[in-house]
Amino acid sequence: MSFDSEWPKEGEVVMCTVRKVEKFGAFLTLDEYGDKEGFIHISEVSPNWVKNIRDFFKEGRKVVAKVTRVDVAKRHIDMSLKRTTEQQKRYKVQQWKQRQKSLKLLELASKKLGKTPEQAKSEVVDKLLAEYPDVYSAFEEVVAGGKEVLEKRGISKDWIEALYPIIVSTIELHKVEIEGYISLQCFEPNGVEVIREALKELAKPTDGEKETKIAVQIIGPPRYRVTVEADDYKTAESTLQQRIAQMESYLKKFDHTFAFSRPSK
Repeated sequence: MSFDSEWPKEGEVVMCTVRKVEKFGAFLTLDEYGDKEGFIHISEVSPNWVKNIRDFFKEGRKVVAKVTRVDVAKRHIDMSLKRTTEQQKRYKVQQWKQRQKSLKLLELASKKLGKTPEQAKSEVVDKLLAEYPDVYSAFEEVVAGGKEVLEKRGISKDWIEALYPIIVSTIELHKVEIEGYISLQCFEPNGVEVIREALKELAKPTDGEKETKIAVQIIGPPRYRVTVEADDYKTAESTLQQRIAQMESYLKKFDHTFAFSRPSK
């Protein structure tokens, strides 16, 4: 069973399997795109000099990479390892594991009902993807909200009866955490108060934001550590960027210096 799209988009982060390693680069199959093949040139492996490309690639291993160019006519996909951040890798690995689990649960339900993969896609997957970014997110919603979640998406009773017990017995709701660092100084007479208010901006939720938990730890002025806890990495990343933008917007009217950074690993 597969949810595959035909071709990836430029800038997309994808899960791959290393097929062949050469001195000048590596050939990889794109696991989510019908095993289409991509290529990473040695210049796109690392920002540092690469002495031995096999320090980064080994046949059969999974690799997270970013798509840099897609030529459908030539059926060629260029990719990059060095342009993929650690946060993107973490999120993709989590997404991939969730995708595999979703496929397995659908396969179990399909066998129970005597349905084909094509029927599972049209009768369940397509309906869920019309409302959710991925099937696993829909299944998490089922754990939190019950059978009604599937009913509202037009899933038939037989599918619900087969899927629901499998979903609730397998999927556990969890939280993930990301962090960043702020360097902030204010040169106004009331600088301490300005900084205090600016940090409060991190706690203000934005419209449409899912439930998250954010905390600020003073490392030692002017440095502060910010952590965001959310249901998944994508939500956590989005929340952190929105909160930082709020903070910067508040600080514009004051004489200050501000820098935000992420851990290197």
